[in-house]
Amino acid sequence: MKKKRPTIKDIARKLDISVSTVSRALRDAQDINPITKRKVVELADKIGYKKSVLAAGLASKKSYLIGVIIPELTVSFFGTVIMGIDEFLKPLGYDLIIVYSDENENKESDCIDLLIDRQVDGILISLSFNTTKDDHLRRVMEEEIPIVVFDRILPNSELPIPRVIVDDFDAGYQATNHLINKGYKRIAFITGPTDMHISQQRLLGYKTAMERNGRGTSGDLIVPTIDLRRSVGTALDKLMVLKDRPDAIITFNDPIAFKLISLLHKRGIKIPDRIAVMGISGDAMGELFYPSLSTINQPAKEMGYIAAGLLQDRINEMKKAKDSGRVFIPMSIIRKLPVQLIEREST
Repeated sequence: MKKKRPTIKDIARKLDISVSTVSRALRDAQDINPITKRKVVELADKIGYKKSVLAAGLASKKSYLIGVIIPELTVSFFGTVIMGIDEFLKPLGYDLIIVYSDENENKESDCIDLLIDRQVDGILISLSFNTTKDDHLRRVMEEEIPIVVFDRILPNSELPIPRVIVDDFDAGYQATNHLINKGYKRIAFITGPTDMHISQQRLLGYKTAMERNGRGTSGDLIVPTIDLRRSVGTALDKLMVLKDRPDAIITFNDPIAFKLISLLHKRGIKIPDRIAVMGISGDAMGELFYPSLSTINQPAKEMGYIAAGLLQDRINEMKKAKDSGRVFIPMSIIRKLPVQLIEREST
């Protein structure tokens, strides 16, 4: 026979106090005697009591669910961001619903609808590379659900949404400057999609570093990838047929760099002797490749932690406004995080 799950009534009966006192003690309410609170917590732990999220949600009109939308599941950067999100929100009693857009704007919109239907308390989202409109983000705001955008944003959107990004311009600048300082002359850049904001910023950093060091930014050395990985081979082909081939290649992100290293190995091209490879992301897998990948590290876990904190702040502010009968006025907040060079064997 299945053992009955302990309840707050069991705790109240054993300590000869009211159920409401137990409930407030477990919520760490300030109006409870510290000794009583300690007894409640100790007994709850002893008998294996676990808070019912459903019951807590019904009492507070909260679901204790946070939706997280990411563009890809296979990129470790987003997994590390989610670790930061979970580290912040888990102690507050929240669980995550993680969905992915598969780099598709329509699917991203469907993810939004799914999370709205699940009545999440907030949404954290990194946009797909082909997202051009903010209609689905506006829909979230109309439903009065707090939302924060991280990593990939729509720079021209006028919606007052908090955003957490890294300094993508500096990422491109540092990557290029590192290669210039190492003595490389013909530095190419395999970029992301040309209409993607973070791709534009990294490319601008590359061009600025080249120009400040008296280097030209020849158009034939800048090759975009359409789909972030599957067209890397085509991009490499365009660079390798040049009369004056590059001696170093910067990639939009580490996954592209990993693919590039594999393709160069297959062609018998030694790294970095003939061509150096530089990534941008800080993917932990970079240490395991041969040669290990030089990269620009993005603070992914910190990004998730900060984004979750901004979301919690917005949840609290919206509740305060509603409880006091005020109209909540959302504000735009941009947090830009610094990046850091990690030099390894590929350069």
